[in-house]
Amino acid sequence: MRKKLGMILVTLGVGLAAQTFAQDGPFVPESVTWEERLYNPNPMADDLVLPLPCGGAMVFRKVTTPNTDGVVGDVPVILGQQGSEQPFLDGLRKSFVSGAFPDGEGTTRGYFLIAKYELTVAQHQVSQVASAEDCPNRIGRRQAIPVTGLSKAEIERFAERYTVWLMNNAQDLLPAVGSTIGYVRLPTEEEWEFAARGGLNVAPSEFRATRPPIPDGESINEYIAHNGSDSAGGDLQIIGTLKPNPLGLHDMLGNAWEMVGTPFALVRHGRLHGQAGGIVRRGGGVDWPVAEITSAQRFEMAPYSVRRLDVQTNRFTGARFVLSAISITSDDQNSALIAELDRMAQPDPGLVTARSEEEVRSLLDQMQSSAVTPREKTQIQIIQETLAAATAERNSQRDQSLRMISNSSVLLCNQAVQRYLTARLASDTALRELDELEEIARSEGDDAFLADVLDAQRVARERLASLNEKLREDVIEYANLIEGLAVHYDADVVMKQVDFVREDHMTRGDTSRRAECYKALRRHLQVRFTAGLTDFPIIQEDFQSIAIAVLDGALQ
Repeated sequence: MRKKLGMILVTLGVGLAAQTFAQDGPFVPESVTWEERLYNPNPMADDLVLPLPCGGAMVFRKVTTPNTDGVVGDVPVILGQQGSEQPFLDGLRKSFVSGAFPDGEGTTRGYFLIAKYELTVAQHQVSQVASAEDCPNRIGRRQAIPVTGLSKAEIERFAERYTVWLMNNAQDLLPAVGSTIGYVRLPTEEEWEFAARGGLNVAPSEFRATRPPIPDGESINEYIAHNGSDSAGGDLQIIGTLKPNPLGLHDMLGNAWEMVGTPFALVRHGRLHGQAGGIVRRGGGVDWPVAEITSAQRFEMAPYSVRRLDVQTNRFTGARFVLSAISITSDDQNSALIAELDRMAQPDPGLVTARSEEEVRSLLDQMQSSAVTPREKTQIQIIQETLAAATAERNSQRDQSLRMISNSSVLLCNQAVQRYLTARLASDTALRELDELEEIARSEGDDAFLADVLDAQRVARERLASLNEKLREDVIEYANLIEGLAVHYDADVVMKQVDFVREDHMTRGDTSRRAECYKALRRHLQVRFTAGLTDFPIIQEDFQSIAIAVLDGALQ
């Protein structure tokens, strides 16, 4: 029986025992005397802990923003949500984000730091003290809720006081760019939404979803404190009560609304309107229904109350801060900036015109109609034909790329289904055999062997959980291909090329696995173009349905 148990474990590809190692916690400055649960109830190894007066602390996390354009590089991001009922508030728009601090790997990568939690009552309280004698005698859990009801000016005064205090008391802990140290401020809208969506810790297709991904089997209530009776019900929660987003940030969505530093502007068909308005608050709060809390949601708040003739505040609105730096950090950087901007202004070998093709063609048509001599007309005609030939060649290359991506998507689906089938069959067989061995061990009273069998059953179940996670990874990789097609190309152009490769996958008839994967690809693309985001559950269900059909013998 022990030999059979060993063979089952070999089939599973695991041993009887696995060793785990706990991560070290974050570095905590000696001056921090608060209980960790008051400022960092869920510590992570890469947290940056900065001290506050009176033994307090605030925790920040790194948000990486890689780019390929050197000192003037940034990362393009699509913010907002397609199909919004209020497109003037949170409609789609293109923007850019970049971090001030180099990560030690060259100038093409950078990061900013954002507070892991919302600013708390306790943190705001100790920022007011003038000397150590004024520190509160005790900081309790009730003061570890977000501070709200402050004006934007009061929040910015906190950032100013805190920066000056850090410069005088913990300058060596602040990130720096050369000789320029970081400072505390409210995040821009771009920084806030980039972090709220999960930044680079989520796949591109997940970044575009209404909220960061939630693992299977977990509830939205474990991540977002909202006004439902099964959640916060209107009461602000202690920081760190709920689970973090993929960047390790808590309550980016829910709990307290959060002000940002950027003034409000309407969304006008893909860009922000030119008029600066009031205060922007983001993220939803415990006074808001969970169905309406998304990464894209934004509202304008008036800085002053016309009715009360006073500063406007909100009892559900607070803030979190970022650590950033000034843009021009030294005289030497001036030359580097000029050189980089000059390089970027050079014509691209693949697209040598600075104007759009339509503008260039319109200009050539005007020149052609006003040309006087036959020589001038001929020269312009040659230019027009050359541009047309270049456009045709580029479109041909584009179409070829679309066909390759479409074929790769079908093959990835097919591969994922095959891997799922192979591993699932092996694990299911192992579990059935282990159940039989458990029954034998119990009937014979062999406690030592029973313990080994029970441990092997645990390993087998973990293996099944791992398979489900692997399938999720396959879904994400596949969804990234879908997202790339939908974001960068017109729907009609994409679907034309997808239809073009149909015969490559349907040659074995509609009952083949590849044929089902092709039909799934076409359906997933149509959903993405219609809904504006990738539907992960549909993709996963389709993959599993294809695999089940194979098991049932309906597909080859």
